[in-house]
Amino acid sequence: MSVERLESNYVQVAPLVELHYVEKGAGQPILFIPGLTFSSEIFESQIDYFSKTNRVIAIDPRGQGTSTKTVHGNDYATHGKDLAKLIEILDLKDLILVGWSTGNLEVWSYISQFGKKRVKAVVTIDMSPVPLSIDPSCWVEGSLDELRTAASEILISPKGVRDFFSEYIIAVMIQRNVEEEELEYLLDISAKTPYYICSSLFCNAVLSNYFEVAKEISETLPSIMFT
Repeated sequence: MSVERLESNYVQVAPLVELHYVEKGAGQPILFIPGLTFSSEIFESQIDYFSKTNRVIAIDPRGQGTSTKTVHGNDYATHGKDLAKLIEILDLKDLILVGWSTGNLEVWSYISQFGKKRVKAVVTIDMSPVPLSIDPSCWVEGSLDELRTAASEILISPKGVRDFFSEYIIAVMIQRNVEEEELEYLLDISAKTPYYICSSLFCNAVLSNYFEVAKEISETLPSIMFT
């Protein structure tokens, strides 16, 4: 099943800002949020599977996919507000939130700002709530030198972003031999996010700290964190 067959919609979450989302199925809602530069397309298989029993929604965050591109609001506090508006407009209740990579930051940002009233359970996949730390015992997204190099030397041009995500897709995201056609498909999705938005979001992401809200979620809601 392809994403093109899904119901595709837009919702206005701020003045002149629309989020694209797809949905399929009926029942308890599950909302999928993709990682940096990716879109709802990345969840094609998950939508196909879970829509048999649930109402499944997947979004393109601000600046990603076919959602509005802005020169402001490219941070996870704003993304959390965008998510809250979408959840309110769609009137989602007893919601299962599923974040992948920086999508986790959107989940934590939303709950830290708007609480857990509409949330039934949380799933976070493959990103630490503290992406950067000098504490050697912390689960982080890379060393200070690695993240600084990515932010200041690599993610500053379309080619730099493409090279970065080409390596990321193979080494981290998929971790297997990738056919050229599959790699190009994923890179084409990623390329819908302008490099300057990617850079802003990356810097904001690695400097985020959602440890306390992630801890609170683990203690008060059914939740699981995949590392």
